[in-house]
Amino acid sequence: MLKALKTFTPQSNLFHIHRHEEVPETHSAETQIFRSDTFSASLLIEGEAEYKIGMKEYDMKSGSFYFMSPQHLRYYKKTKPWNGFVFLFSTEFINQFSKTNIYREYPFFQMDANVQLKLKTKQIAELTNLLSKLIAIYESNEKDKLKLIYHYLSILLITSKKWYFEQNGQKSKLKDSDLLSKSFYDLLESHFFDIATQKAEHLFSVSDFANKLNISTNYLSDTIKKETGQTATQIIKERTILEAKSLLKSTELSVSEIAYFLKFQDTSYFSKYFKSATNLSPTQFRDKK
Repeated sequence: MLKALKTFTPQSNLFHIHRHEEVPETHSAETQIFRSDTFSASLLIEGEAEYKIGMKEYDMKSGSFYFMSPQHLRYYKKTKPWNGFVFLFSTEFINQFSKTNIYREYPFFQMDANVQLKLKTKQIAELTNLLSKLIAIYESNEKDKLKLIYHYLSILLITSKKWYFEQNGQKSKLKDSDLLSKSFYDLLESHFFDIATQKAEHLFSVSDFANKLNISTNYLSDTIKKETGQTATQIIKERTILEAKSLLKSTELSVSEIAYFLKFQDTSYFSKYFKSATNLSPTQFRDKK
């Protein structure tokens, strides 16, 4: 990911950290929609950006601290120069020292989470101190460098979890329709992660999601429509198109290969499906600047 973004070469595939203001001028100020196989977090002490993480849009400003996981599709556009920090780590890094389930332990990495924290001046100072120590260790020749990084990272994530609950509240009991909508969105993102990692056998329809949730197709459709204003079919299509756009812009796969990757049985149908949502053919979208 760092290579694609034209920033730095990491020391390993386990952990990396750098300051935003030290990024080379070759860095991409705007990205295509993409997915990384790393967890990451970024603090903006100064600067602004437009972000899309999963299916949510965010305006990142001074004091924004935000999180991304391998399950999140993401896009950003830098609108004012950044000052702050970004760090990335892999599941393998955590597994070297702990059996912690990252998604279960830290809610801001979950698929449906509000991934943006808005920090106060005191919190920014506390976080800056931790991140500065992490950089110092990362750039050192310490014998137990990775172990030290892991422990500082754990302190940082535990502190962030406290702030997350202060801003978002502990999970309260949801009404049945809210719970069903959340379960649907969780399953939707999980399904597209399976597609991205080529573990899915076919592209799910509304009835497939209903079967997974042990409810009728009509009940799922009616509930989602009442809760979101969109039909389940529309939401599935929107998410499918988002994945297709990512593949068209960030890979060299042919349109036929992308259709197959997304579990469409027919390239012609995939092209019509894509054009009905974007008014562009897949090729036209790929060629569009």
